[in-house]
Formats: sequence, C-alpha cells, structure tokens
Amino acid sequence: IDLQGMLTKGFKMGNAEIEPPKSISTATAVTAQIIAQVASHIYGGTTINRIDEVLAPFVQASYKKHLKIAKEWQIDDQFAYAESRTEKECYDAFQSLEYEVNTLHTANGQTPFVTFGFGLGTSKESRLIQKSILQNRLAGLGKNRKTSVFPKLVFAIRKGINHQYGDPNYDIKQLALECASKRMYPDILNYEQVVNVTGSFKTPMGCRSFLGVYEEQGQAIHEGRNNLGVISINLPRIAIEAKGDEQR
Repeated sequence: IDLQGMLTKGFKMGNAEIEPPKSISTATAVTAQIIAQVASHIYGGTTINRIDEVLAPFVQASYKKHLKIAKEWQIDDQFAYAESRTEKECYDAFQSLEYEVNTLHTANGQTPFVTFGFGLGTSKESRLIQKSILQNRLAGLGKNRKTSVFPKLVFAIRKGINHQYGDPNYDIKQLALECASKRMYPDILNYEQVVNVTGSFKTPMGCRSFLGVYEEQGQAIHEGRNNLGVISINLPRIAIEAKGDEQR
C-alpha cells in the first residue's frame, strides 16, 4: 500500500475526499479505513512497508499541536507537557488501529491479512511509533490480554541501526525480541539478507511473498505494487522425479 502517497497527497474513498491528516491519531484512523478497503478488493495479504517512517511526520504534527496548547494555557513545562501528551496519543492511536484491524471484516468475511513492516526509522518520532506498536502487542487485547493475530508485525534489523549494542535503535530491538518471545510477533527480517536475495529491501506481503525489483528513473519502487499470482513448487515430487540425480 502506498500509504505515504495517500496520506501526504490526499485521496478519495467512497464519497469522501480525504485530506492529509493533522495528527497521528487521525492518520492511524485513516490507515484503518485504507486497510479495510484494500483487503476487501484483493485476495491474500497486504503490507504497509516502513510504517514507522511513513507515519513519523504525523507524530511531529501532534507534538506541535500539544505544544501550541501548552503555550496558550501557559503551562509551566511546555515541552515536557507536549512530549507526554504526544507519547500518550501515539500509544492510543496504535492501540485503536490494532483493535480496528481485529474487529474488521472484509467483503470476503475475513479479518484483513495485513502486515506492518518497521524498525529502521531512527528519528524520535519513528522510534516512538516502534515502541507504541510493540508495547501494544505486549499488552494484548481486552481484559484477558489476548494475543492479536493481525496486524502481522515484521521488525527489520540492520547493521548500524539496531543490530548490536551501541546502535541507535538497539534498545527497541531488545523490546522487539521480548515481544516476539511473549507474543510470537514480530517476525525478524535481516536487512542485508533481503537485499542479497531479492535485490532490494522491502517487507513481505503477508507471510513470505516478496516483490521483485522494479525501478523508475533509477529508483526502486515498492509501494503501490502487487503480485498478480502465486505459484507453488512441489519440492518432494521434484526430488522423487530426480531419482537422486542432483543435475536434474
């Protein structure tokens, strides 16, 4: 899904003209509607690639909004107030998004099979989104703290970003590993290996389907694309037909 293009340029959905959101809570609410629409018109999984980086500007917009309120009301520590309110809004926004996804039913009667890819953003806003996603998954759904099935979470690990101690996002990687041990997700994606195997970095669509390489004017394009079909390879049958001949 080209979420960045839709949220920054605006788009039309049904009878509504959607303008760029002015806060992270509005951005995630619109994202839920986009997920519902896309999932109702396709089969298989859909993905929002690098959602932490895509939605980071809307966290910043929320911070500016809260800071403006703090100044208007002459709150003593205006920056601390704005930061605290932004953190709360971001956590609540992703909690609402997770509940939305798990209560939606698409036209084919299923919960949207949607994947969130994240982990590579190093800005303050991107880090807050990463923490909010993981903390919500750790908290679980409802009073019984049930582990939510969707959105499927895929956390990317890259050298120099979160791979080892001293990297700027190493602390969030540790949180991701804790979340994976308790809630099964996120899956861990090795940045360098994905590039080596597929030619460029991208989050899989659903469980395992990766887009091939496609460029426009020398720039790799991932968002707004899809696979037209799926082919299964029966490896046991191929092995039987090879009859031990590794050259076949």
